Amino acid sequence: MATKTTSCSSSLSLLSSPLTIDQLIDVFNLLKRCGFPQTRWHELGLTLGLHKNTLDAIERNYSGDVSRCLMECFSKWLSRADNVDSKGGATFDSLSDALKSLNENAVADKLDHEKRNTVLAIEIFNTHHPLLSQSLSDPVNVAIVLQREGVITGQVLASVESASPSVPNQREVLLAAILVAIQSKYSLLQTFASVLCKFTDNVKLGIVIQTNYDKQFSITADEFINIKMEQNSSTGTITSSSPHTPTAPT
Repeated sequence: MATKTTSCSSSLSLLSSPLTIDQLIDVFNLLKRCGFPQTRWHELGLTLGLHKNTLDAIERNYSGDVSRCLMECFSKWLSRADNVDSKGGATFDSLSDALKSLNENAVADKLDHEKRNTVLAIEIFNTHHPLLSQSLSDPVNVAIVLQREGVITGQVLASVESASPSVPNQREVLLAAILVAIQSKYSLLQTFASVLCKFTDNVKLGIVIQTNYDKQFSITADEFINIKMEQNSSTGTITSSSPHTPTAPT
């Protein structure tokens, strides 16, 4: 069973935990969502600790294709090539620092915002995990809908189906995959809650997760920027209320 994070401090460690090559497409898509100008991929690579020779080779191999160049740059970074470790390693924190050093402050702020939203989403999911692991009804059909919604892959769906006839095993496989999905895109937690509400026996689970989601993500982007400014000026810390512990549906 996937390890559950039970505190905000341990979830925040995800921001400084090493990333792996398996997260290449997630990192790439995240930077696209945050508005990073792909034409600056060479500068970003240097700032992240990659050698000029490494980046020049990428440019020769994919001349004119800046999107592919950025992808290959991240591939080298996630593989911790050259001097990446001396620049903080392949972590979201080091990526944010590199963006700020390039004066891409708006992109860095969006990255920080997105990753902290991911932490909040993981907190919500982990809070409800014990109840989900005991009470989630009809996991195979839930998985079918989640696959249609793009939350899980066909491979995960097959794994859930192959866990039959053990419902607890089906739940375990499905919930582990949902956690991975949320880590790559926090808003998939909301999709998961919406899917649960399509099943009569899971409606109450879906509603309580959606309620926590709405409460935690009611903060606007402008409010987040104001909090960051206050934090920088006072060296304080950003805190948020923990999601309420759910009760079993009746």
